Amino acid sequence: MAVSGAERARRRGAAPARALLLGALASALGCPGPPEVPAAPPRRSGGAAVLPACKGSGCSQAGALLAAARAFSDVRHDYLLDTSSAMVPGRGLSRSAAGVFSPVGLACAQPKAEQAAPAGAGVKLGSSGSAAPGAIAAATAPAIAAAPGAPAPAPGERAIDFRYVGIAVDSVLVGADVDLPAYFSAGGTLDRRRLRLVAMALVADEDPQFFDPTESVVPAPGGGCACGRATHFIGAVKRGAMVAYETDVTAGEAHGTAIGLFKARIEAGDRRVTMTSVGELAIEGVEGAPVAGAKGGGQAFGALRLEVKKAVPLAYAIYPVADVCRFSLAEPEIAPLPLDLGVVPYGATGTAQALITNRAQVDIRVTHGERAVEVPAHGSAELTFSWTPEGETAGCERQTRRETFVVQPKDPASPVVPRERAVVVPLQVTTGMPTFSKHEPIATETGRSPDYGRASVDWTCPAGYVAEQCEPQLASCLSSTGSCNAEGYRLTAEATADGRGCAFRCTGPSSSIWGDHGCAYTATMVCRLGCK
Repeated sequence: MAVSGAERARRRGAAPARALLLGALASALGCPGPPEVPAAPPRRSGGAAVLPACKGSGCSQAGALLAAARAFSDVRHDYLLDTSSAMVPGRGLSRSAAGVFSPVGLACAQPKAEQAAPAGAGVKLGSSGSAAPGAIAAATAPAIAAAPGAPAPAPGERAIDFRYVGIAVDSVLVGADVDLPAYFSAGGTLDRRRLRLVAMALVADEDPQFFDPTESVVPAPGGGCACGRATHFIGAVKRGAMVAYETDVTAGEAHGTAIGLFKARIEAGDRRVTMTSVGELAIEGVEGAPVAGAKGGGQAFGALRLEVKKAVPLAYAIYPVADVCRFSLAEPEIAPLPLDLGVVPYGATGTAQALITNRAQVDIRVTHGERAVEVPAHGSAELTFSWTPEGETAGCERQTRRETFVVQPKDPASPVVPRERAVVVPLQVTTGMPTFSKHEPIATETGRSPDYGRASVDWTCPAGYVAEQCEPQLASCLSSTGSCNAEGYRLTAEATADGRGCAFRCTGPSSSIWGDHGCAYTATMVCRLGCK
């Protein structure tokens, strides 16, 4: 399906993740030294809020987020986080070899006026290039289909296009982990740096912006274009929310990895670890969090769930200046990121649709395996991704992998640079064995007054599973007919109140003078995968 113009305003924008924390956020957190871009005015209510030192449940969540960060190691993009919305879209930025942005006194881009997409553009194609069956119907679909098993937004909840959990050193989001000594030896003069564990989410764009070059963009001698010293420019504002756990690190403490240092301080209850909130972000189902009472300190089931309860202007997208060159094949944006396929048992195939937004000024053809779709300039279309996870875990397991699609100009003769792009899409899935079953013979002793407690058992499904069948089989009691539901005998099997196990009960008569009594059966429990 392809959309553009006003229709695109109802669709999801895209955003993948390397970020720079700036402006009011930097001043509120007490970062050492001035920010690289102009500081924003003080933030009013609703901006960054510094909360008490990390302790108790707050530190437990921080420890769980450290484990969750591994699943986001492939989610990367450039952002400038600015809670005051003080930046000017189109303004040029210069990026150093160390990844630090500084402002350039030039406007390199300007928002582009909306244009209607060509009629019929963006129809899905088969591997032969002809329109695939059902393509016309798909072109009129109202929205991106949700992945099977993926949680849908609740009423009033904002759809999230971008989720990220990772480490930041000073203002730069560096990914899942980093070696700390390098940040004190690579040409730096600071002897203290701010280490952050960031969880953030950006909601779907209400009005996606595209950009044209300004008069400051001129042809470059070696091809392409240039805008003074600028390497990038500030894009459109992004709304969302963020929670950050923070601690200062000196050069003498910078040994090993950032996650290792963070973990040590959290486990020690170090009060130097504090929490900062921007907007209102609820974090649930953190993967890797220990389950209370679980055997061996089992792992939490279900995927990380970020819910933006209050979205505020949080970030600006950052794009290369080359994207506004006349014949540039700009990298398309993808939403949502990472692409979550929901709950898919081992051996089953899960599918999910990503919205591909074409930021280039030419029509493109996107190919992923045998699937292909054409996207008009500054338009968007859906692309389907599939995955059949494999494994042997009796419990919910979070798996990640990378898929790649190829972008080429629709017109092979178009003189774009580069001629094609390979774009990586990080996929996530929650998976596990489809079912777990348990069978065991249960019996009392035979006698005048047997201990019926021996015939009463409670079983619990593995973490992440729910009871699907609780059944006594091959039942035999010492009634005249052998029935376990006659002459005072009663045999029951029911799911527990929380639905995560089975309760088997057998009661019967007793006597002190004559006759033998007893109860025997095979307890059978079948649990199905029920990750959240």
